[in-house]
Amino acid sequence: MICVFDSSVWVSAFHFGGTPLAALKVAEDNHRIAICESIHEEIRATLSGKFRWSPTRFQAAFDEFRPRILKVATFGRLRGACRDPKDDMVLECAVAAGADVIVSGDKDLLSLGNYRRIRIMTARVFLALHEKDAAS
Repeated sequence: MICVFDSSVWVSAFHFGGTPLAALKVAEDNHRIAICESIHEEIRATLSGKFRWSPTRFQAAFDEFRPRILKVATFGRLRGACRDPKDDMVLECAVAAGADVIVSGDKDLLSLGNYRRIRIMTARVFLALHEKDAAS
């Protein structure tokens, strides 16, 4: 399975840990994580600006996941799919990667439920589905 995590999940995972980090680790261990440059840049900008992370700290955190990351190119062509235009990049990344799942904490993305057969869910739901699949 290919998973796209929006920048809010990455930021929460790196800075706070908890459920978002657990979801990333499950995806890293069992699936592929896709990311595009726009999401990567938004993670970096948020951690460095809002949380004052140094470039070295960000790179070290991100490098932990790098072996399982699929980098995809996006071109900003997908527009109007989400009620918040800034979230269209997440959808475009997922489409370009052939993703099965988008993990997000963003209400605008979550309100879609799915997009082109790509399920959109919270980190908590992602973990619950993985636990259910592992138990069966």
